[in-house]
Parts: sequence; C-alpha cells; structure tokens
Amino acid sequence: MAISINRRRAGGAAAHRATRSNMKYTLSDRAYCKLILHALKHPLRSVCGALVGRCDGDVVQVIDAIPYLHTTVATAPNAEIALEQSCAYAGSGGNALVGYYHANERTDDDRMSKHAAKIADCVERNGGAPAGSACALLVDASALAEATERGTGRAAVRLLVKKGAGWERASDQGDLRVGGGANAKLAALARDGRAKAVFDFDDHLDDITADWRNLALNEELD
Repeated sequence: MAISINRRRAGGAAAHRATRSNMKYTLSDRAYCKLILHALKHPLRSVCGALVGRCDGDVVQVIDAIPYLHTTVATAPNAEIALEQSCAYAGSGGNALVGYYHANERTDDDRMSKHAAKIADCVERNGGAPAGSACALLVDASALAEATERGTGRAAVRLLVKKGAGWERASDQGDLRVGGGANAKLAALARDGRAKAVFDFDDHLDDITADWRNLALNEELD
C-alpha cells in the first residue's frame, strides 16, 4: 500500500469526514505514557505519532501509540514510511490507526500546524478506523510539569476532532477518558529516565536496531 501525505482526496475539502459528535475515547496508560515520553525525549522539537486501537460503537479504545517523527514534521518521506508500516502493524493485531498525536516545539503553541494536520488527515484517511471515528491528541504543555514531576493534575493532552477540513479542540474534553493513575505512572517513568527508551521512525531510519514498535517498553508500560 503506497501512502502519500500530500495526496488530496477526491472531491476536495467537502469530502473530509467530520468526527461523529457522539464519539467517546478511552486512552490506555501505555498509549498515554508513551506519547508523553516521546515528547519528553525531544523537549525542543515537535514530535508526532499515531494512535492504535479499535472502535466499539461510539467508543474508541486507544490501546497504543506509535512514535513517528522528531526531526521535522514536514519530512513527508519519513512520515509516509511510518504511516505505511504502522498501518500494517496495527492491522496485523486486529486493530487500526484511530488517531494522531502531536507535541509542538513551542510550549505556548496550542494548535496543530498545517504539516501536522496533513499527517493527521492521512492517518484518518488510511488508518482503517470507521468513518468519523478518528481523533487527534495535542500534548498540553501547560499540564506537563504537574503530570510528569508530581504525578498529579489533569491529563497532559487535549482532544481534537475533525470539523470540516480542519482539526479543532473538542468542545467537551470529557469525551476523552484517561485512567486516574496514569499521571502517577508517567511521573515514575520520567524520574527513571525512561523517555530515552522511546524510539520513533526517525531513530529507526538512522539505526535499524531502534525498534519503533517499542516492544520492550510496552512490557514496562502494561
């Protein structure tokens, strides 16, 4: 399967699928901790990845996160490789790519760039999730310190949903449910320096032994 980040869907902007208004999302500790650790590993860069899960009616269970990039989100070839391989990997386990996550380079930036939105669109278009069920998560820099240093506070992510041709913050952040002990687990991992154990596709393309599936880390997180 060839995936192009820059390919436009037939019909233009009108063909974009809005997220269904009744969708709810649950985020596993593994997925939450891994995507935040990815951001912590590269604090001065934008990072991104895909969310793996399954859809049960109007509930999407996000069970894993696959780190994509940390060099530059605008690098289409690396993103296309990541999308193609992660789609196949998710499907092999009976799951799908149900969303996208992103952390911005600047802590005061709470929006997705146009390059990030293109990757999110491509995940939504090709990931295998039912129409209208995909989401995006944006790392919330304002909540990171409390979450990663004290293990308290709200989840350090914001839910974005597809509206028209763009991704907007969900009007009800309660549509995203994260386990009550997730921040405590995250803070312990951060203190132990486990962010350095997260590998993305940029790492893998530089060193083939860097496992973008993060199977060893998954065992720690489960």
